[in-house]
Amino acid sequence: MNFLRKAAVAGMTSLLVLLLFAIAFDFGIMHSVGNASSVKKVLSDSGVYNTVLPNALNQAQKISTSSGDIPLTDPQVQTAAKAALTPTQIQTYANQAIDSIYAWLNGKTAQPNFQIDLSGVKAGFANNLADVVQQRATSLPTCSDAASAANFDAYNATCLPPGVTPANAAVAVRNQVLSGKGFLDKTTISAQDLKGSGNNQSVFDGQLKQLPKQYQKVKRAPLLLSLIAVLTAAGIVFLSSSRRRGVGRVGMALAVIGIFMLLFAWGLNRVTTHTLVRKISISSAATQKEARTVVTDLEQAIDKNYWLFGIAYTTLGSAILASDWLLLSKLNHNSNHKPPKPPVESVV
Repeated sequence: MNFLRKAAVAGMTSLLVLLLFAIAFDFGIMHSVGNASSVKKVLSDSGVYNTVLPNALNQAQKISTSSGDIPLTDPQVQTAAKAALTPTQIQTYANQAIDSIYAWLNGKTAQPNFQIDLSGVKAGFANNLADVVQQRATSLPTCSDAASAANFDAYNATCLPPGVTPANAAVAVRNQVLSGKGFLDKTTISAQDLKGSGNNQSVFDGQLKQLPKQYQKVKRAPLLLSLIAVLTAAGIVFLSSSRRRGVGRVGMALAVIGIFMLLFAWGLNRVTTHTLVRKISISSAATQKEARTVVTDLEQAIDKNYWLFGIAYTTLGSAILASDWLLLSKLNHNSNHKPPKPPVESVV
């Protein structure tokens, strides 16, 4: 019977250590990326929104039209695009999508329902570029060839055909941007546009369909794990040979997992900084830098929680062990200083 009790205490002590780690691990993840506000902050602090548009322009390269191509790598074109779509606007659109996705994860909506309308952005870009072309056209000479009006390329023109004014050139470029292909072809982006690989189904209907249920389970896990940990600790104290020994075992478990969490936090930071981040390789140097910043910021946000848990566990465990040691010392001291019992006189 005594063997079974000791085995039960040993097993529950190991279980308590695992529970304490699971609580810290789960809480660290959920507190850092388990809510919309944390994700928004990480993305905002990373500066990733500053590179979204330049990367999109460089990737598209050009707008193809029936009258000629408009090079999206041209500094004047990029300036016109940046005036129409600022990093602040991109962040606003991203925040709308993030809020919608987390509402879906929390079971508030059946599907993410964000819908981003970029028609105003495209119109603004077309107007900005039209202004650039109109200003440039005011200094262009008149073409000597009257037939040049038939295949007039307003953006790349070096002269104006007879009868074509700078205002006409501006209108032509504006129409080219609005009807051309290669950039902002789709001006409405919704959750349903995010397709899974190999099929035409939305990822929210296919690969990620069960994600809300899993997310909600993980979200509730720290509270449930904490309750089990408290009951396990109480069981250790109750089944130990003495309450003091049981409390000491709980304190030791806290101290051990606390030190492990501190080492885990340190190791996670080292691996992320010196291995994982350096393996992120993207053709665009700016995008690569921002991607590495996002990963680093996420890791640091998660790691911060692990450091806090490590310190809290270690401090609490050490306090329990110190209190137990002081109590034991006091008991030994009192035992050693008890007055001797008076001798019993024999009756003759």
